[in-house]
Amino acid sequence: MTKRKGVAQVLIGLLLVAALVLIPMACKAPEEVAPPAAPPEEVAPPTAPPEEVAPPGEVAPPEEVAPPEVKKFVGLADVPEIENKEPIFVVLQGNVGEGDLAPYLGKFAEKTGVKVEYEEMIMSVLYPRVNVELLSGSGAYDIICIEASSTNEWAPFLYSFQELAEEYDPQGVAGFEEDMKGLHPAIYRCCSDREGNLLGLPYYTYQQSTFYRKDVFEDPTEKAAFEERYGYELAPPETWNQVYDHGQFFTRKKGELLKGEPLEQDVFGLTQMAGRFEINDEISVRIWSKGSNWVTVERDEAGNAISYVITNENKEALRESLTEYQECLEWCSPGCLTGFWDYCTSQMVAGLAIEDPHLYLPLDQWAFTVEDEVPGAKIAFAPSPGPVRGQGYIGTFNNGIVRVTKNPEACYWLGRYLCSYEVQKELIEGGWSGIRMDVYEDPKYQDPEWDKLIGLRGRMLKEVWDMMEPYVNDYIHFNSSAMGKIYEMQIIICHEAVTGKTTIDEGVKKMTENTIELQRKFGSLPIREEL
Repeated sequence: MTKRKGVAQVLIGLLLVAALVLIPMACKAPEEVAPPAAPPEEVAPPTAPPEEVAPPGEVAPPEEVAPPEVKKFVGLADVPEIENKEPIFVVLQGNVGEGDLAPYLGKFAEKTGVKVEYEEMIMSVLYPRVNVELLSGSGAYDIICIEASSTNEWAPFLYSFQELAEEYDPQGVAGFEEDMKGLHPAIYRCCSDREGNLLGLPYYTYQQSTFYRKDVFEDPTEKAAFEERYGYELAPPETWNQVYDHGQFFTRKKGELLKGEPLEQDVFGLTQMAGRFEINDEISVRIWSKGSNWVTVERDEAGNAISYVITNENKEALRESLTEYQECLEWCSPGCLTGFWDYCTSQMVAGLAIEDPHLYLPLDQWAFTVEDEVPGAKIAFAPSPGPVRGQGYIGTFNNGIVRVTKNPEACYWLGRYLCSYEVQKELIEGGWSGIRMDVYEDPKYQDPEWDKLIGLRGRMLKEVWDMMEPYVNDYIHFNSSAMGKIYEMQIIICHEAVTGKTTIDEGVKKMTENTIELQRKFGSLPIREEL
């Protein structure tokens, strides 16, 4: 009885165990059916490992993004369709207008459908004529020719090219500035206002340098005689005392010897344009070369111009420059007392002058013709003399766009076209004194066959612009909003002082008083005299 009960209990236990195992197995879902997947958008992004997170206090560097590609603006083909077809009227500087730029105005008109008319004005007429039209708001001109020293004075009446690039250029200001890299920084600055807005696009430059007769300077007889007399080697001048010595040494009468040959007419050692036209540019060369200025610009801690002062040092530099210039006139033709740059160049071409220490470089092509007029003659160039060498007047003619124009769009693109690589390359190859360093630096023009037409001038421009770049920002010419009027006044006072119509001291006094009067009346910054 007891034994049967034990067996029964074992059987019952086994049945219970089997039930516990089989019942859950019967209820389990089939293994081959996958559970539904979560939608992709609901999957959380992977978390960056801790070591990739920038530590506290540091900012992770931004991911590098390639800048958008800027298409190079080359010339007329890059001028887009212009919507505004209003005609535009352009002022050209007389001596560099009709035979040079006018054909490009026609090409632009044909391509764009915008009628372009123009008027030429010689330099002595340009400033007063344009000034009247701007002040009256007549709208007579859409694009005006700006001599660089008038840039800040006319700034209130002009668009900046950056402003128009933002509105009309498909590549915006970035594309515009990329093209402007073809200009030397010194040229860019003298076409800008004090805030760096480019108010005119340059198309022509007239940087000053020393012109001299290389064949005479390298003649063995002349070299030996000069060194015996002055105690140093005959070479292009590096000081103003050397300019005086050269003038004295080479001034000779008819019948005296030059390079061992008797002269058929008088020869003058120097030539200078003391006439009432642009003598102040030559005086600028001398003042700047002394490390001085007509006026000293005062700046705040941020570098902004805040005022002007005519220091005693400025006045002394002007006095020295006028005095030295007057002394050098002893070795110049009497015609220099009323002559301009054209007279000076013609003197050198005729073989009647040996050196000009501050002549405009675009006159090189004319000066080279001395080689056809005088047997054996050779012209060469060097930076103007001085402790701070190469500080020749840095000038440009610029195209500025008047704010009252009815077609700023077409004006913008015409300005870009005349300043373009394409136009400047064609003009430079024709002997034009262009403004784009990327043309001059083309390896093609370093070949000797291009040297006289392009290479020599390009290298001289680069050399003197590099010398001037640190100083241009402090010249009153490119800072004062009264400089157009001051510039015109300087011409008369300098001419009168060096030709003896006034004394040098009277000239310095008058220059100081008139500069202060004009700046206070027409300028935007205060000015004072150091007493």
